[in-house]
Amino acid sequence: MIVGVIPAAGWATRLQPLDCSKEMLVVGGRPVIDHLFERMSAGGAEEIRVVTRPAKRDVVDHAQDLGARLVLGEPTSVAQSLSLGIAGGLGPDDIVLFGFPDTLWEPPDGFGRLVAELGDDDAALGLFGSPDLERSDVVVLAEDGTVAGIAVKPAVPPSTLIWGCAAIRRRALEGLERHVEPGHLLDELARAGRVRGVRLSDSWLDIGTRDALEHAR
Repeated sequence: MIVGVIPAAGWATRLQPLDCSKEMLVVGGRPVIDHLFERMSAGGAEEIRVVTRPAKRDVVDHAQDLGARLVLGEPTSVAQSLSLGIAGGLGPDDIVLFGFPDTLWEPPDGFGRLVAELGDDDAALGLFGSPDLERSDVVVLAEDGTVAGIAVKPAVPPSTLIWGCAAIRRRALEGLERHVEPGHLLDELARAGRVRGVRLSDSWLDIGTRDALEHAR
């Protein structure tokens, strides 16, 4: 089974004041969350779970319109959102597609490529060239395509590659609750030789700041 999990519970403090949730900001004529939803569907997701807060009514209503499964809670971190999203109904070998609803990237079939490359590994990460390294999880890629390590929001980036989406076996997410960011768990898996990196493109944009949002629009 392949399930997509979209963490949409944040408050977008860097963009306030807003008249809607960050995930509902219109980019390319539609809410930005739609771009990730579309890519997960193209990647084979049989179900897509949107994790959000009950107070974010615009996200709740839109997720229902999209046909997503709503997971309501009050997570305080991205890792907690992912933990809520994978709770229930998944076997250890099931595949979780994970991405960020405030990002724009190419190609549209990125998740499908990750699933195809996953093989016996625990995770396949979609990698992007990006100049926005200090706000991202920076990846060190070995020559054989395995991920050697991940630096979460590093002051001194060890490479120019970031991971921006992932296909992960459910079993590999055990222990996620010990972390604030999924990148810390993925770093542990990478150092054990269990993560593959798949270079997708240099087309990556996080709309989490005013400048980036204006650029996207």
